[in-house]
Amino acid sequence: MIYDLSQPIFNNVPQWPKFRPTSMTVPHLTATESANVERLDLMTHTGTHVDAPFHFFPDAEAVDALPLKHFHGPCAAIDLRHKEAGSGITAADFEPQAKRIQPGFIVLLKTGWGDKRALTKEFLTAWPYLTRNGAEYLLSKKIHGVGIEGLSIGGYDDPEKECGSHEVLLGATKLIIEDLCIPEAMLDGRVRHFAAFPVRIRHASGAWARAVAWDDGEMA
Repeated sequence: MIYDLSQPIFNNVPQWPKFRPTSMTVPHLTATESANVERLDLMTHTGTHVDAPFHFFPDAEAVDALPLKHFHGPCAAIDLRHKEAGSGITAADFEPQAKRIQPGFIVLLKTGWGDKRALTKEFLTAWPYLTRNGAEYLLSKKIHGVGIEGLSIGGYDDPEKECGSHEVLLGATKLIIEDLCIPEAMLDGRVRHFAAFPVRIRHASGAWARAVAWDDGEMA
């Protein structure tokens, strides 16, 4: 089974509230034209995307400088749907599932926010976010990266909420993937492969990616 964890991009798509709205237009074809071509005006951190260390550290790697292996690895999906809107995900939330968080893993945080995606105040401002404490715990487990269903791995409208987990993970050159939709079927405890290869944008702090997970042998 191959799982698509990516969210679609479209005109006025839900995104970080302080960004300029996304615009997507479809040109009208004249009698002499033979193909449809769309035009997009959107931020590199809109839709399912990866963050590069350069996002928070001006002297660190941009997305095009990272090797492809940075965006791939074994994954484990963690059920955090019990977290309340706007609450922080801490080390205590990971302890009950600590055995599933192994060195080299990409940990996928299933908060339920992927299913709430809409232009609502709750989705746009109150997703459960990873705290600095939670990020430090995952770093101590030697994980490879973290993916989350909210618009950001950090919280909204508070400097520590926004920056804490970003600083910990990107400072250690760990992969961050945001705005995912993690299928409930992936909460079955199985280890799968994960990849979110980004568009190769020169000197960018992040880039859109098609995030997928698959079982052993499925991509052979």
